[in-house]
Amino acid sequence: MKKATISGYISNIERYTLHDGPGIRTTVFLKGCPLSCLWCSNPEMQVGYPQLAYFEERCNGCLRCIEKCPQNAISIKQNCLQVEVDFVKCNHCGECVDTCNMDALVMIGKRVSVEEIMNTVTRDKVFYQHSNGGVTISGGEPLWQSDFSGEILRRCKENQIHTAIQSCGYGTKEQIDRIIPFLDLAIIDLKHYDSSAHHKLTGKGNEDIIENIKYIDNNKIPIVIQIPLIPGFNDSEETLKNIFNFTGNLKNALGVSLLQYHTMGVPKYKHIGISYIMPSIDSLPADYLKEKIESCKKYNLPIIQFMDDYLL
Repeated sequence: MKKATISGYISNIERYTLHDGPGIRTTVFLKGCPLSCLWCSNPEMQVGYPQLAYFEERCNGCLRCIEKCPQNAISIKQNCLQVEVDFVKCNHCGECVDTCNMDALVMIGKRVSVEEIMNTVTRDKVFYQHSNGGVTISGGEPLWQSDFSGEILRRCKENQIHTAIQSCGYGTKEQIDRIIPFLDLAIIDLKHYDSSAHHKLTGKGNEDIIENIKYIDNNKIPIVIQIPLIPGFNDSEETLKNIFNFTGNLKNALGVSLLQYHTMGVPKYKHIGISYIMPSIDSLPADYLKEKIESCKKYNLPIIQFMDDYLL
């Protein structure tokens, strides 16, 4: 494939982000992820193609979408002047979307070219330069579309823009090799150090992830290990100690970033017709994250919080 023709599927592009790497950044969110984390706050990123979402609260009951759907996946909701979508029948063709004037039916994700991405990210080059920021490819998973990700990163380097990825670390060496030459920073999740527990939480073991982190480290790429703290699942003293010890043995690790669990993504599940199966977690104390950060300082590794003071 010629580089000029490379394109891929994205969910959206966010400009002026402050928590996806150092400085002011533009974050490109790709579609598709090999993991199925129980707590995933972006379930619309898990599949690698555009998909239909239905926002029932916006529906005005015009019913035009019913006739438009070739799969007969839309019907009148019982005892209500609204519709309901059968996501088992739906093939995400998007035929219904143009008939909806209320944006109750929308497609999440679109195919775009690298050139379109660059037209957006280069707008804020002056902000990257003044804040030591840049461009982050997130998702989803950047390795899922490694040709696309690699070409975006290459073009950013041509434009003297700092590059980073946010990755679950699950992929092949060949996929990693497509991005490493153009990568300034790898932010990689390590959700549990025990592979069996990791599989229960995400649907995959962590053996490949551990090896890929070591591989990236051996290629002299600066790494931040990111831990999404899930109370009762991976925030124990033993689990955190194991992850910090692993990170401390990396030659190019900048430190560890701790992320607090939240449920802000739960409504998205209904919009795309899937269930949120994460077991309920009691409300967390207001100072939960602060206490975890303080307790982890004893491991003598920098705690990196991009959204705050970067290095604690």
